[in-house]
Amino acid sequence: MLLQKLMPKRASLNSALLKDAVPTRLLENRLIQDSQLFKKAKQKVVENSSSLLSIAHKIMPTKVENYFVLHQVKRLSQPFMDDGEIDFLDNKVAEVDIRDLSARWYFTKIGQQLVMLDVAEAQSISPEPDVVFSASVDALVLMASQKVDPDTLFFNRKLKITGDTELGLEIKNLFDQFDLELLDKPFRKILDTWSDELISVKETEASTL
Repeated sequence: MLLQKLMPKRASLNSALLKDAVPTRLLENRLIQDSQLFKKAKQKVVENSSSLLSIAHKIMPTKVENYFVLHQVKRLSQPFMDDGEIDFLDNKVAEVDIRDLSARWYFTKIGQQLVMLDVAEAQSISPEPDVVFSASVDALVLMASQKVDPDTLFFNRKLKITGDTELGLEIKNLFDQFDLELLDKPFRKILDTWSDELISVKETEASTL
């Protein structure tokens, strides 16, 4: 008799638990789907990064682009500037050639300031850049994030250094010492996510060979 009385209560409890479990499973499945969609979206953005950045490069005013780039570079280089470790750039012009964007950035040091130049300004200091770093967007992202060292990119022909090789080595060695924590946090986050995705794509491609 007691068992019969308990049975309906147990059935009601099981029914209530089942009702609670269904929304939980649906929520878990939705979160998994959203996570997968987000991952695919990141992959698509990385795969099409050159095209997207090429459009941005064409429509963004040069002064705005240069200001953003120089701001980040200054944050990284300032500790070395204060110690006189960038004096090797005095009266020298270093060019960064981003091949798939058709973008060229020119840097020099004037006084105690790192400066970006336009073509005419660069040529007024030196008819030809003293050293040229040439790479794709992806290679520069991997190098800037310090996930792949410049030597590896150089030997894999992802990075090309021409001109004054001694000056190029000094810049490369300086680059290896940059503290990425000095970058603006949003930019650092983007750089970190982007480089991780590039490495993940490369690893996936390698595993399918």
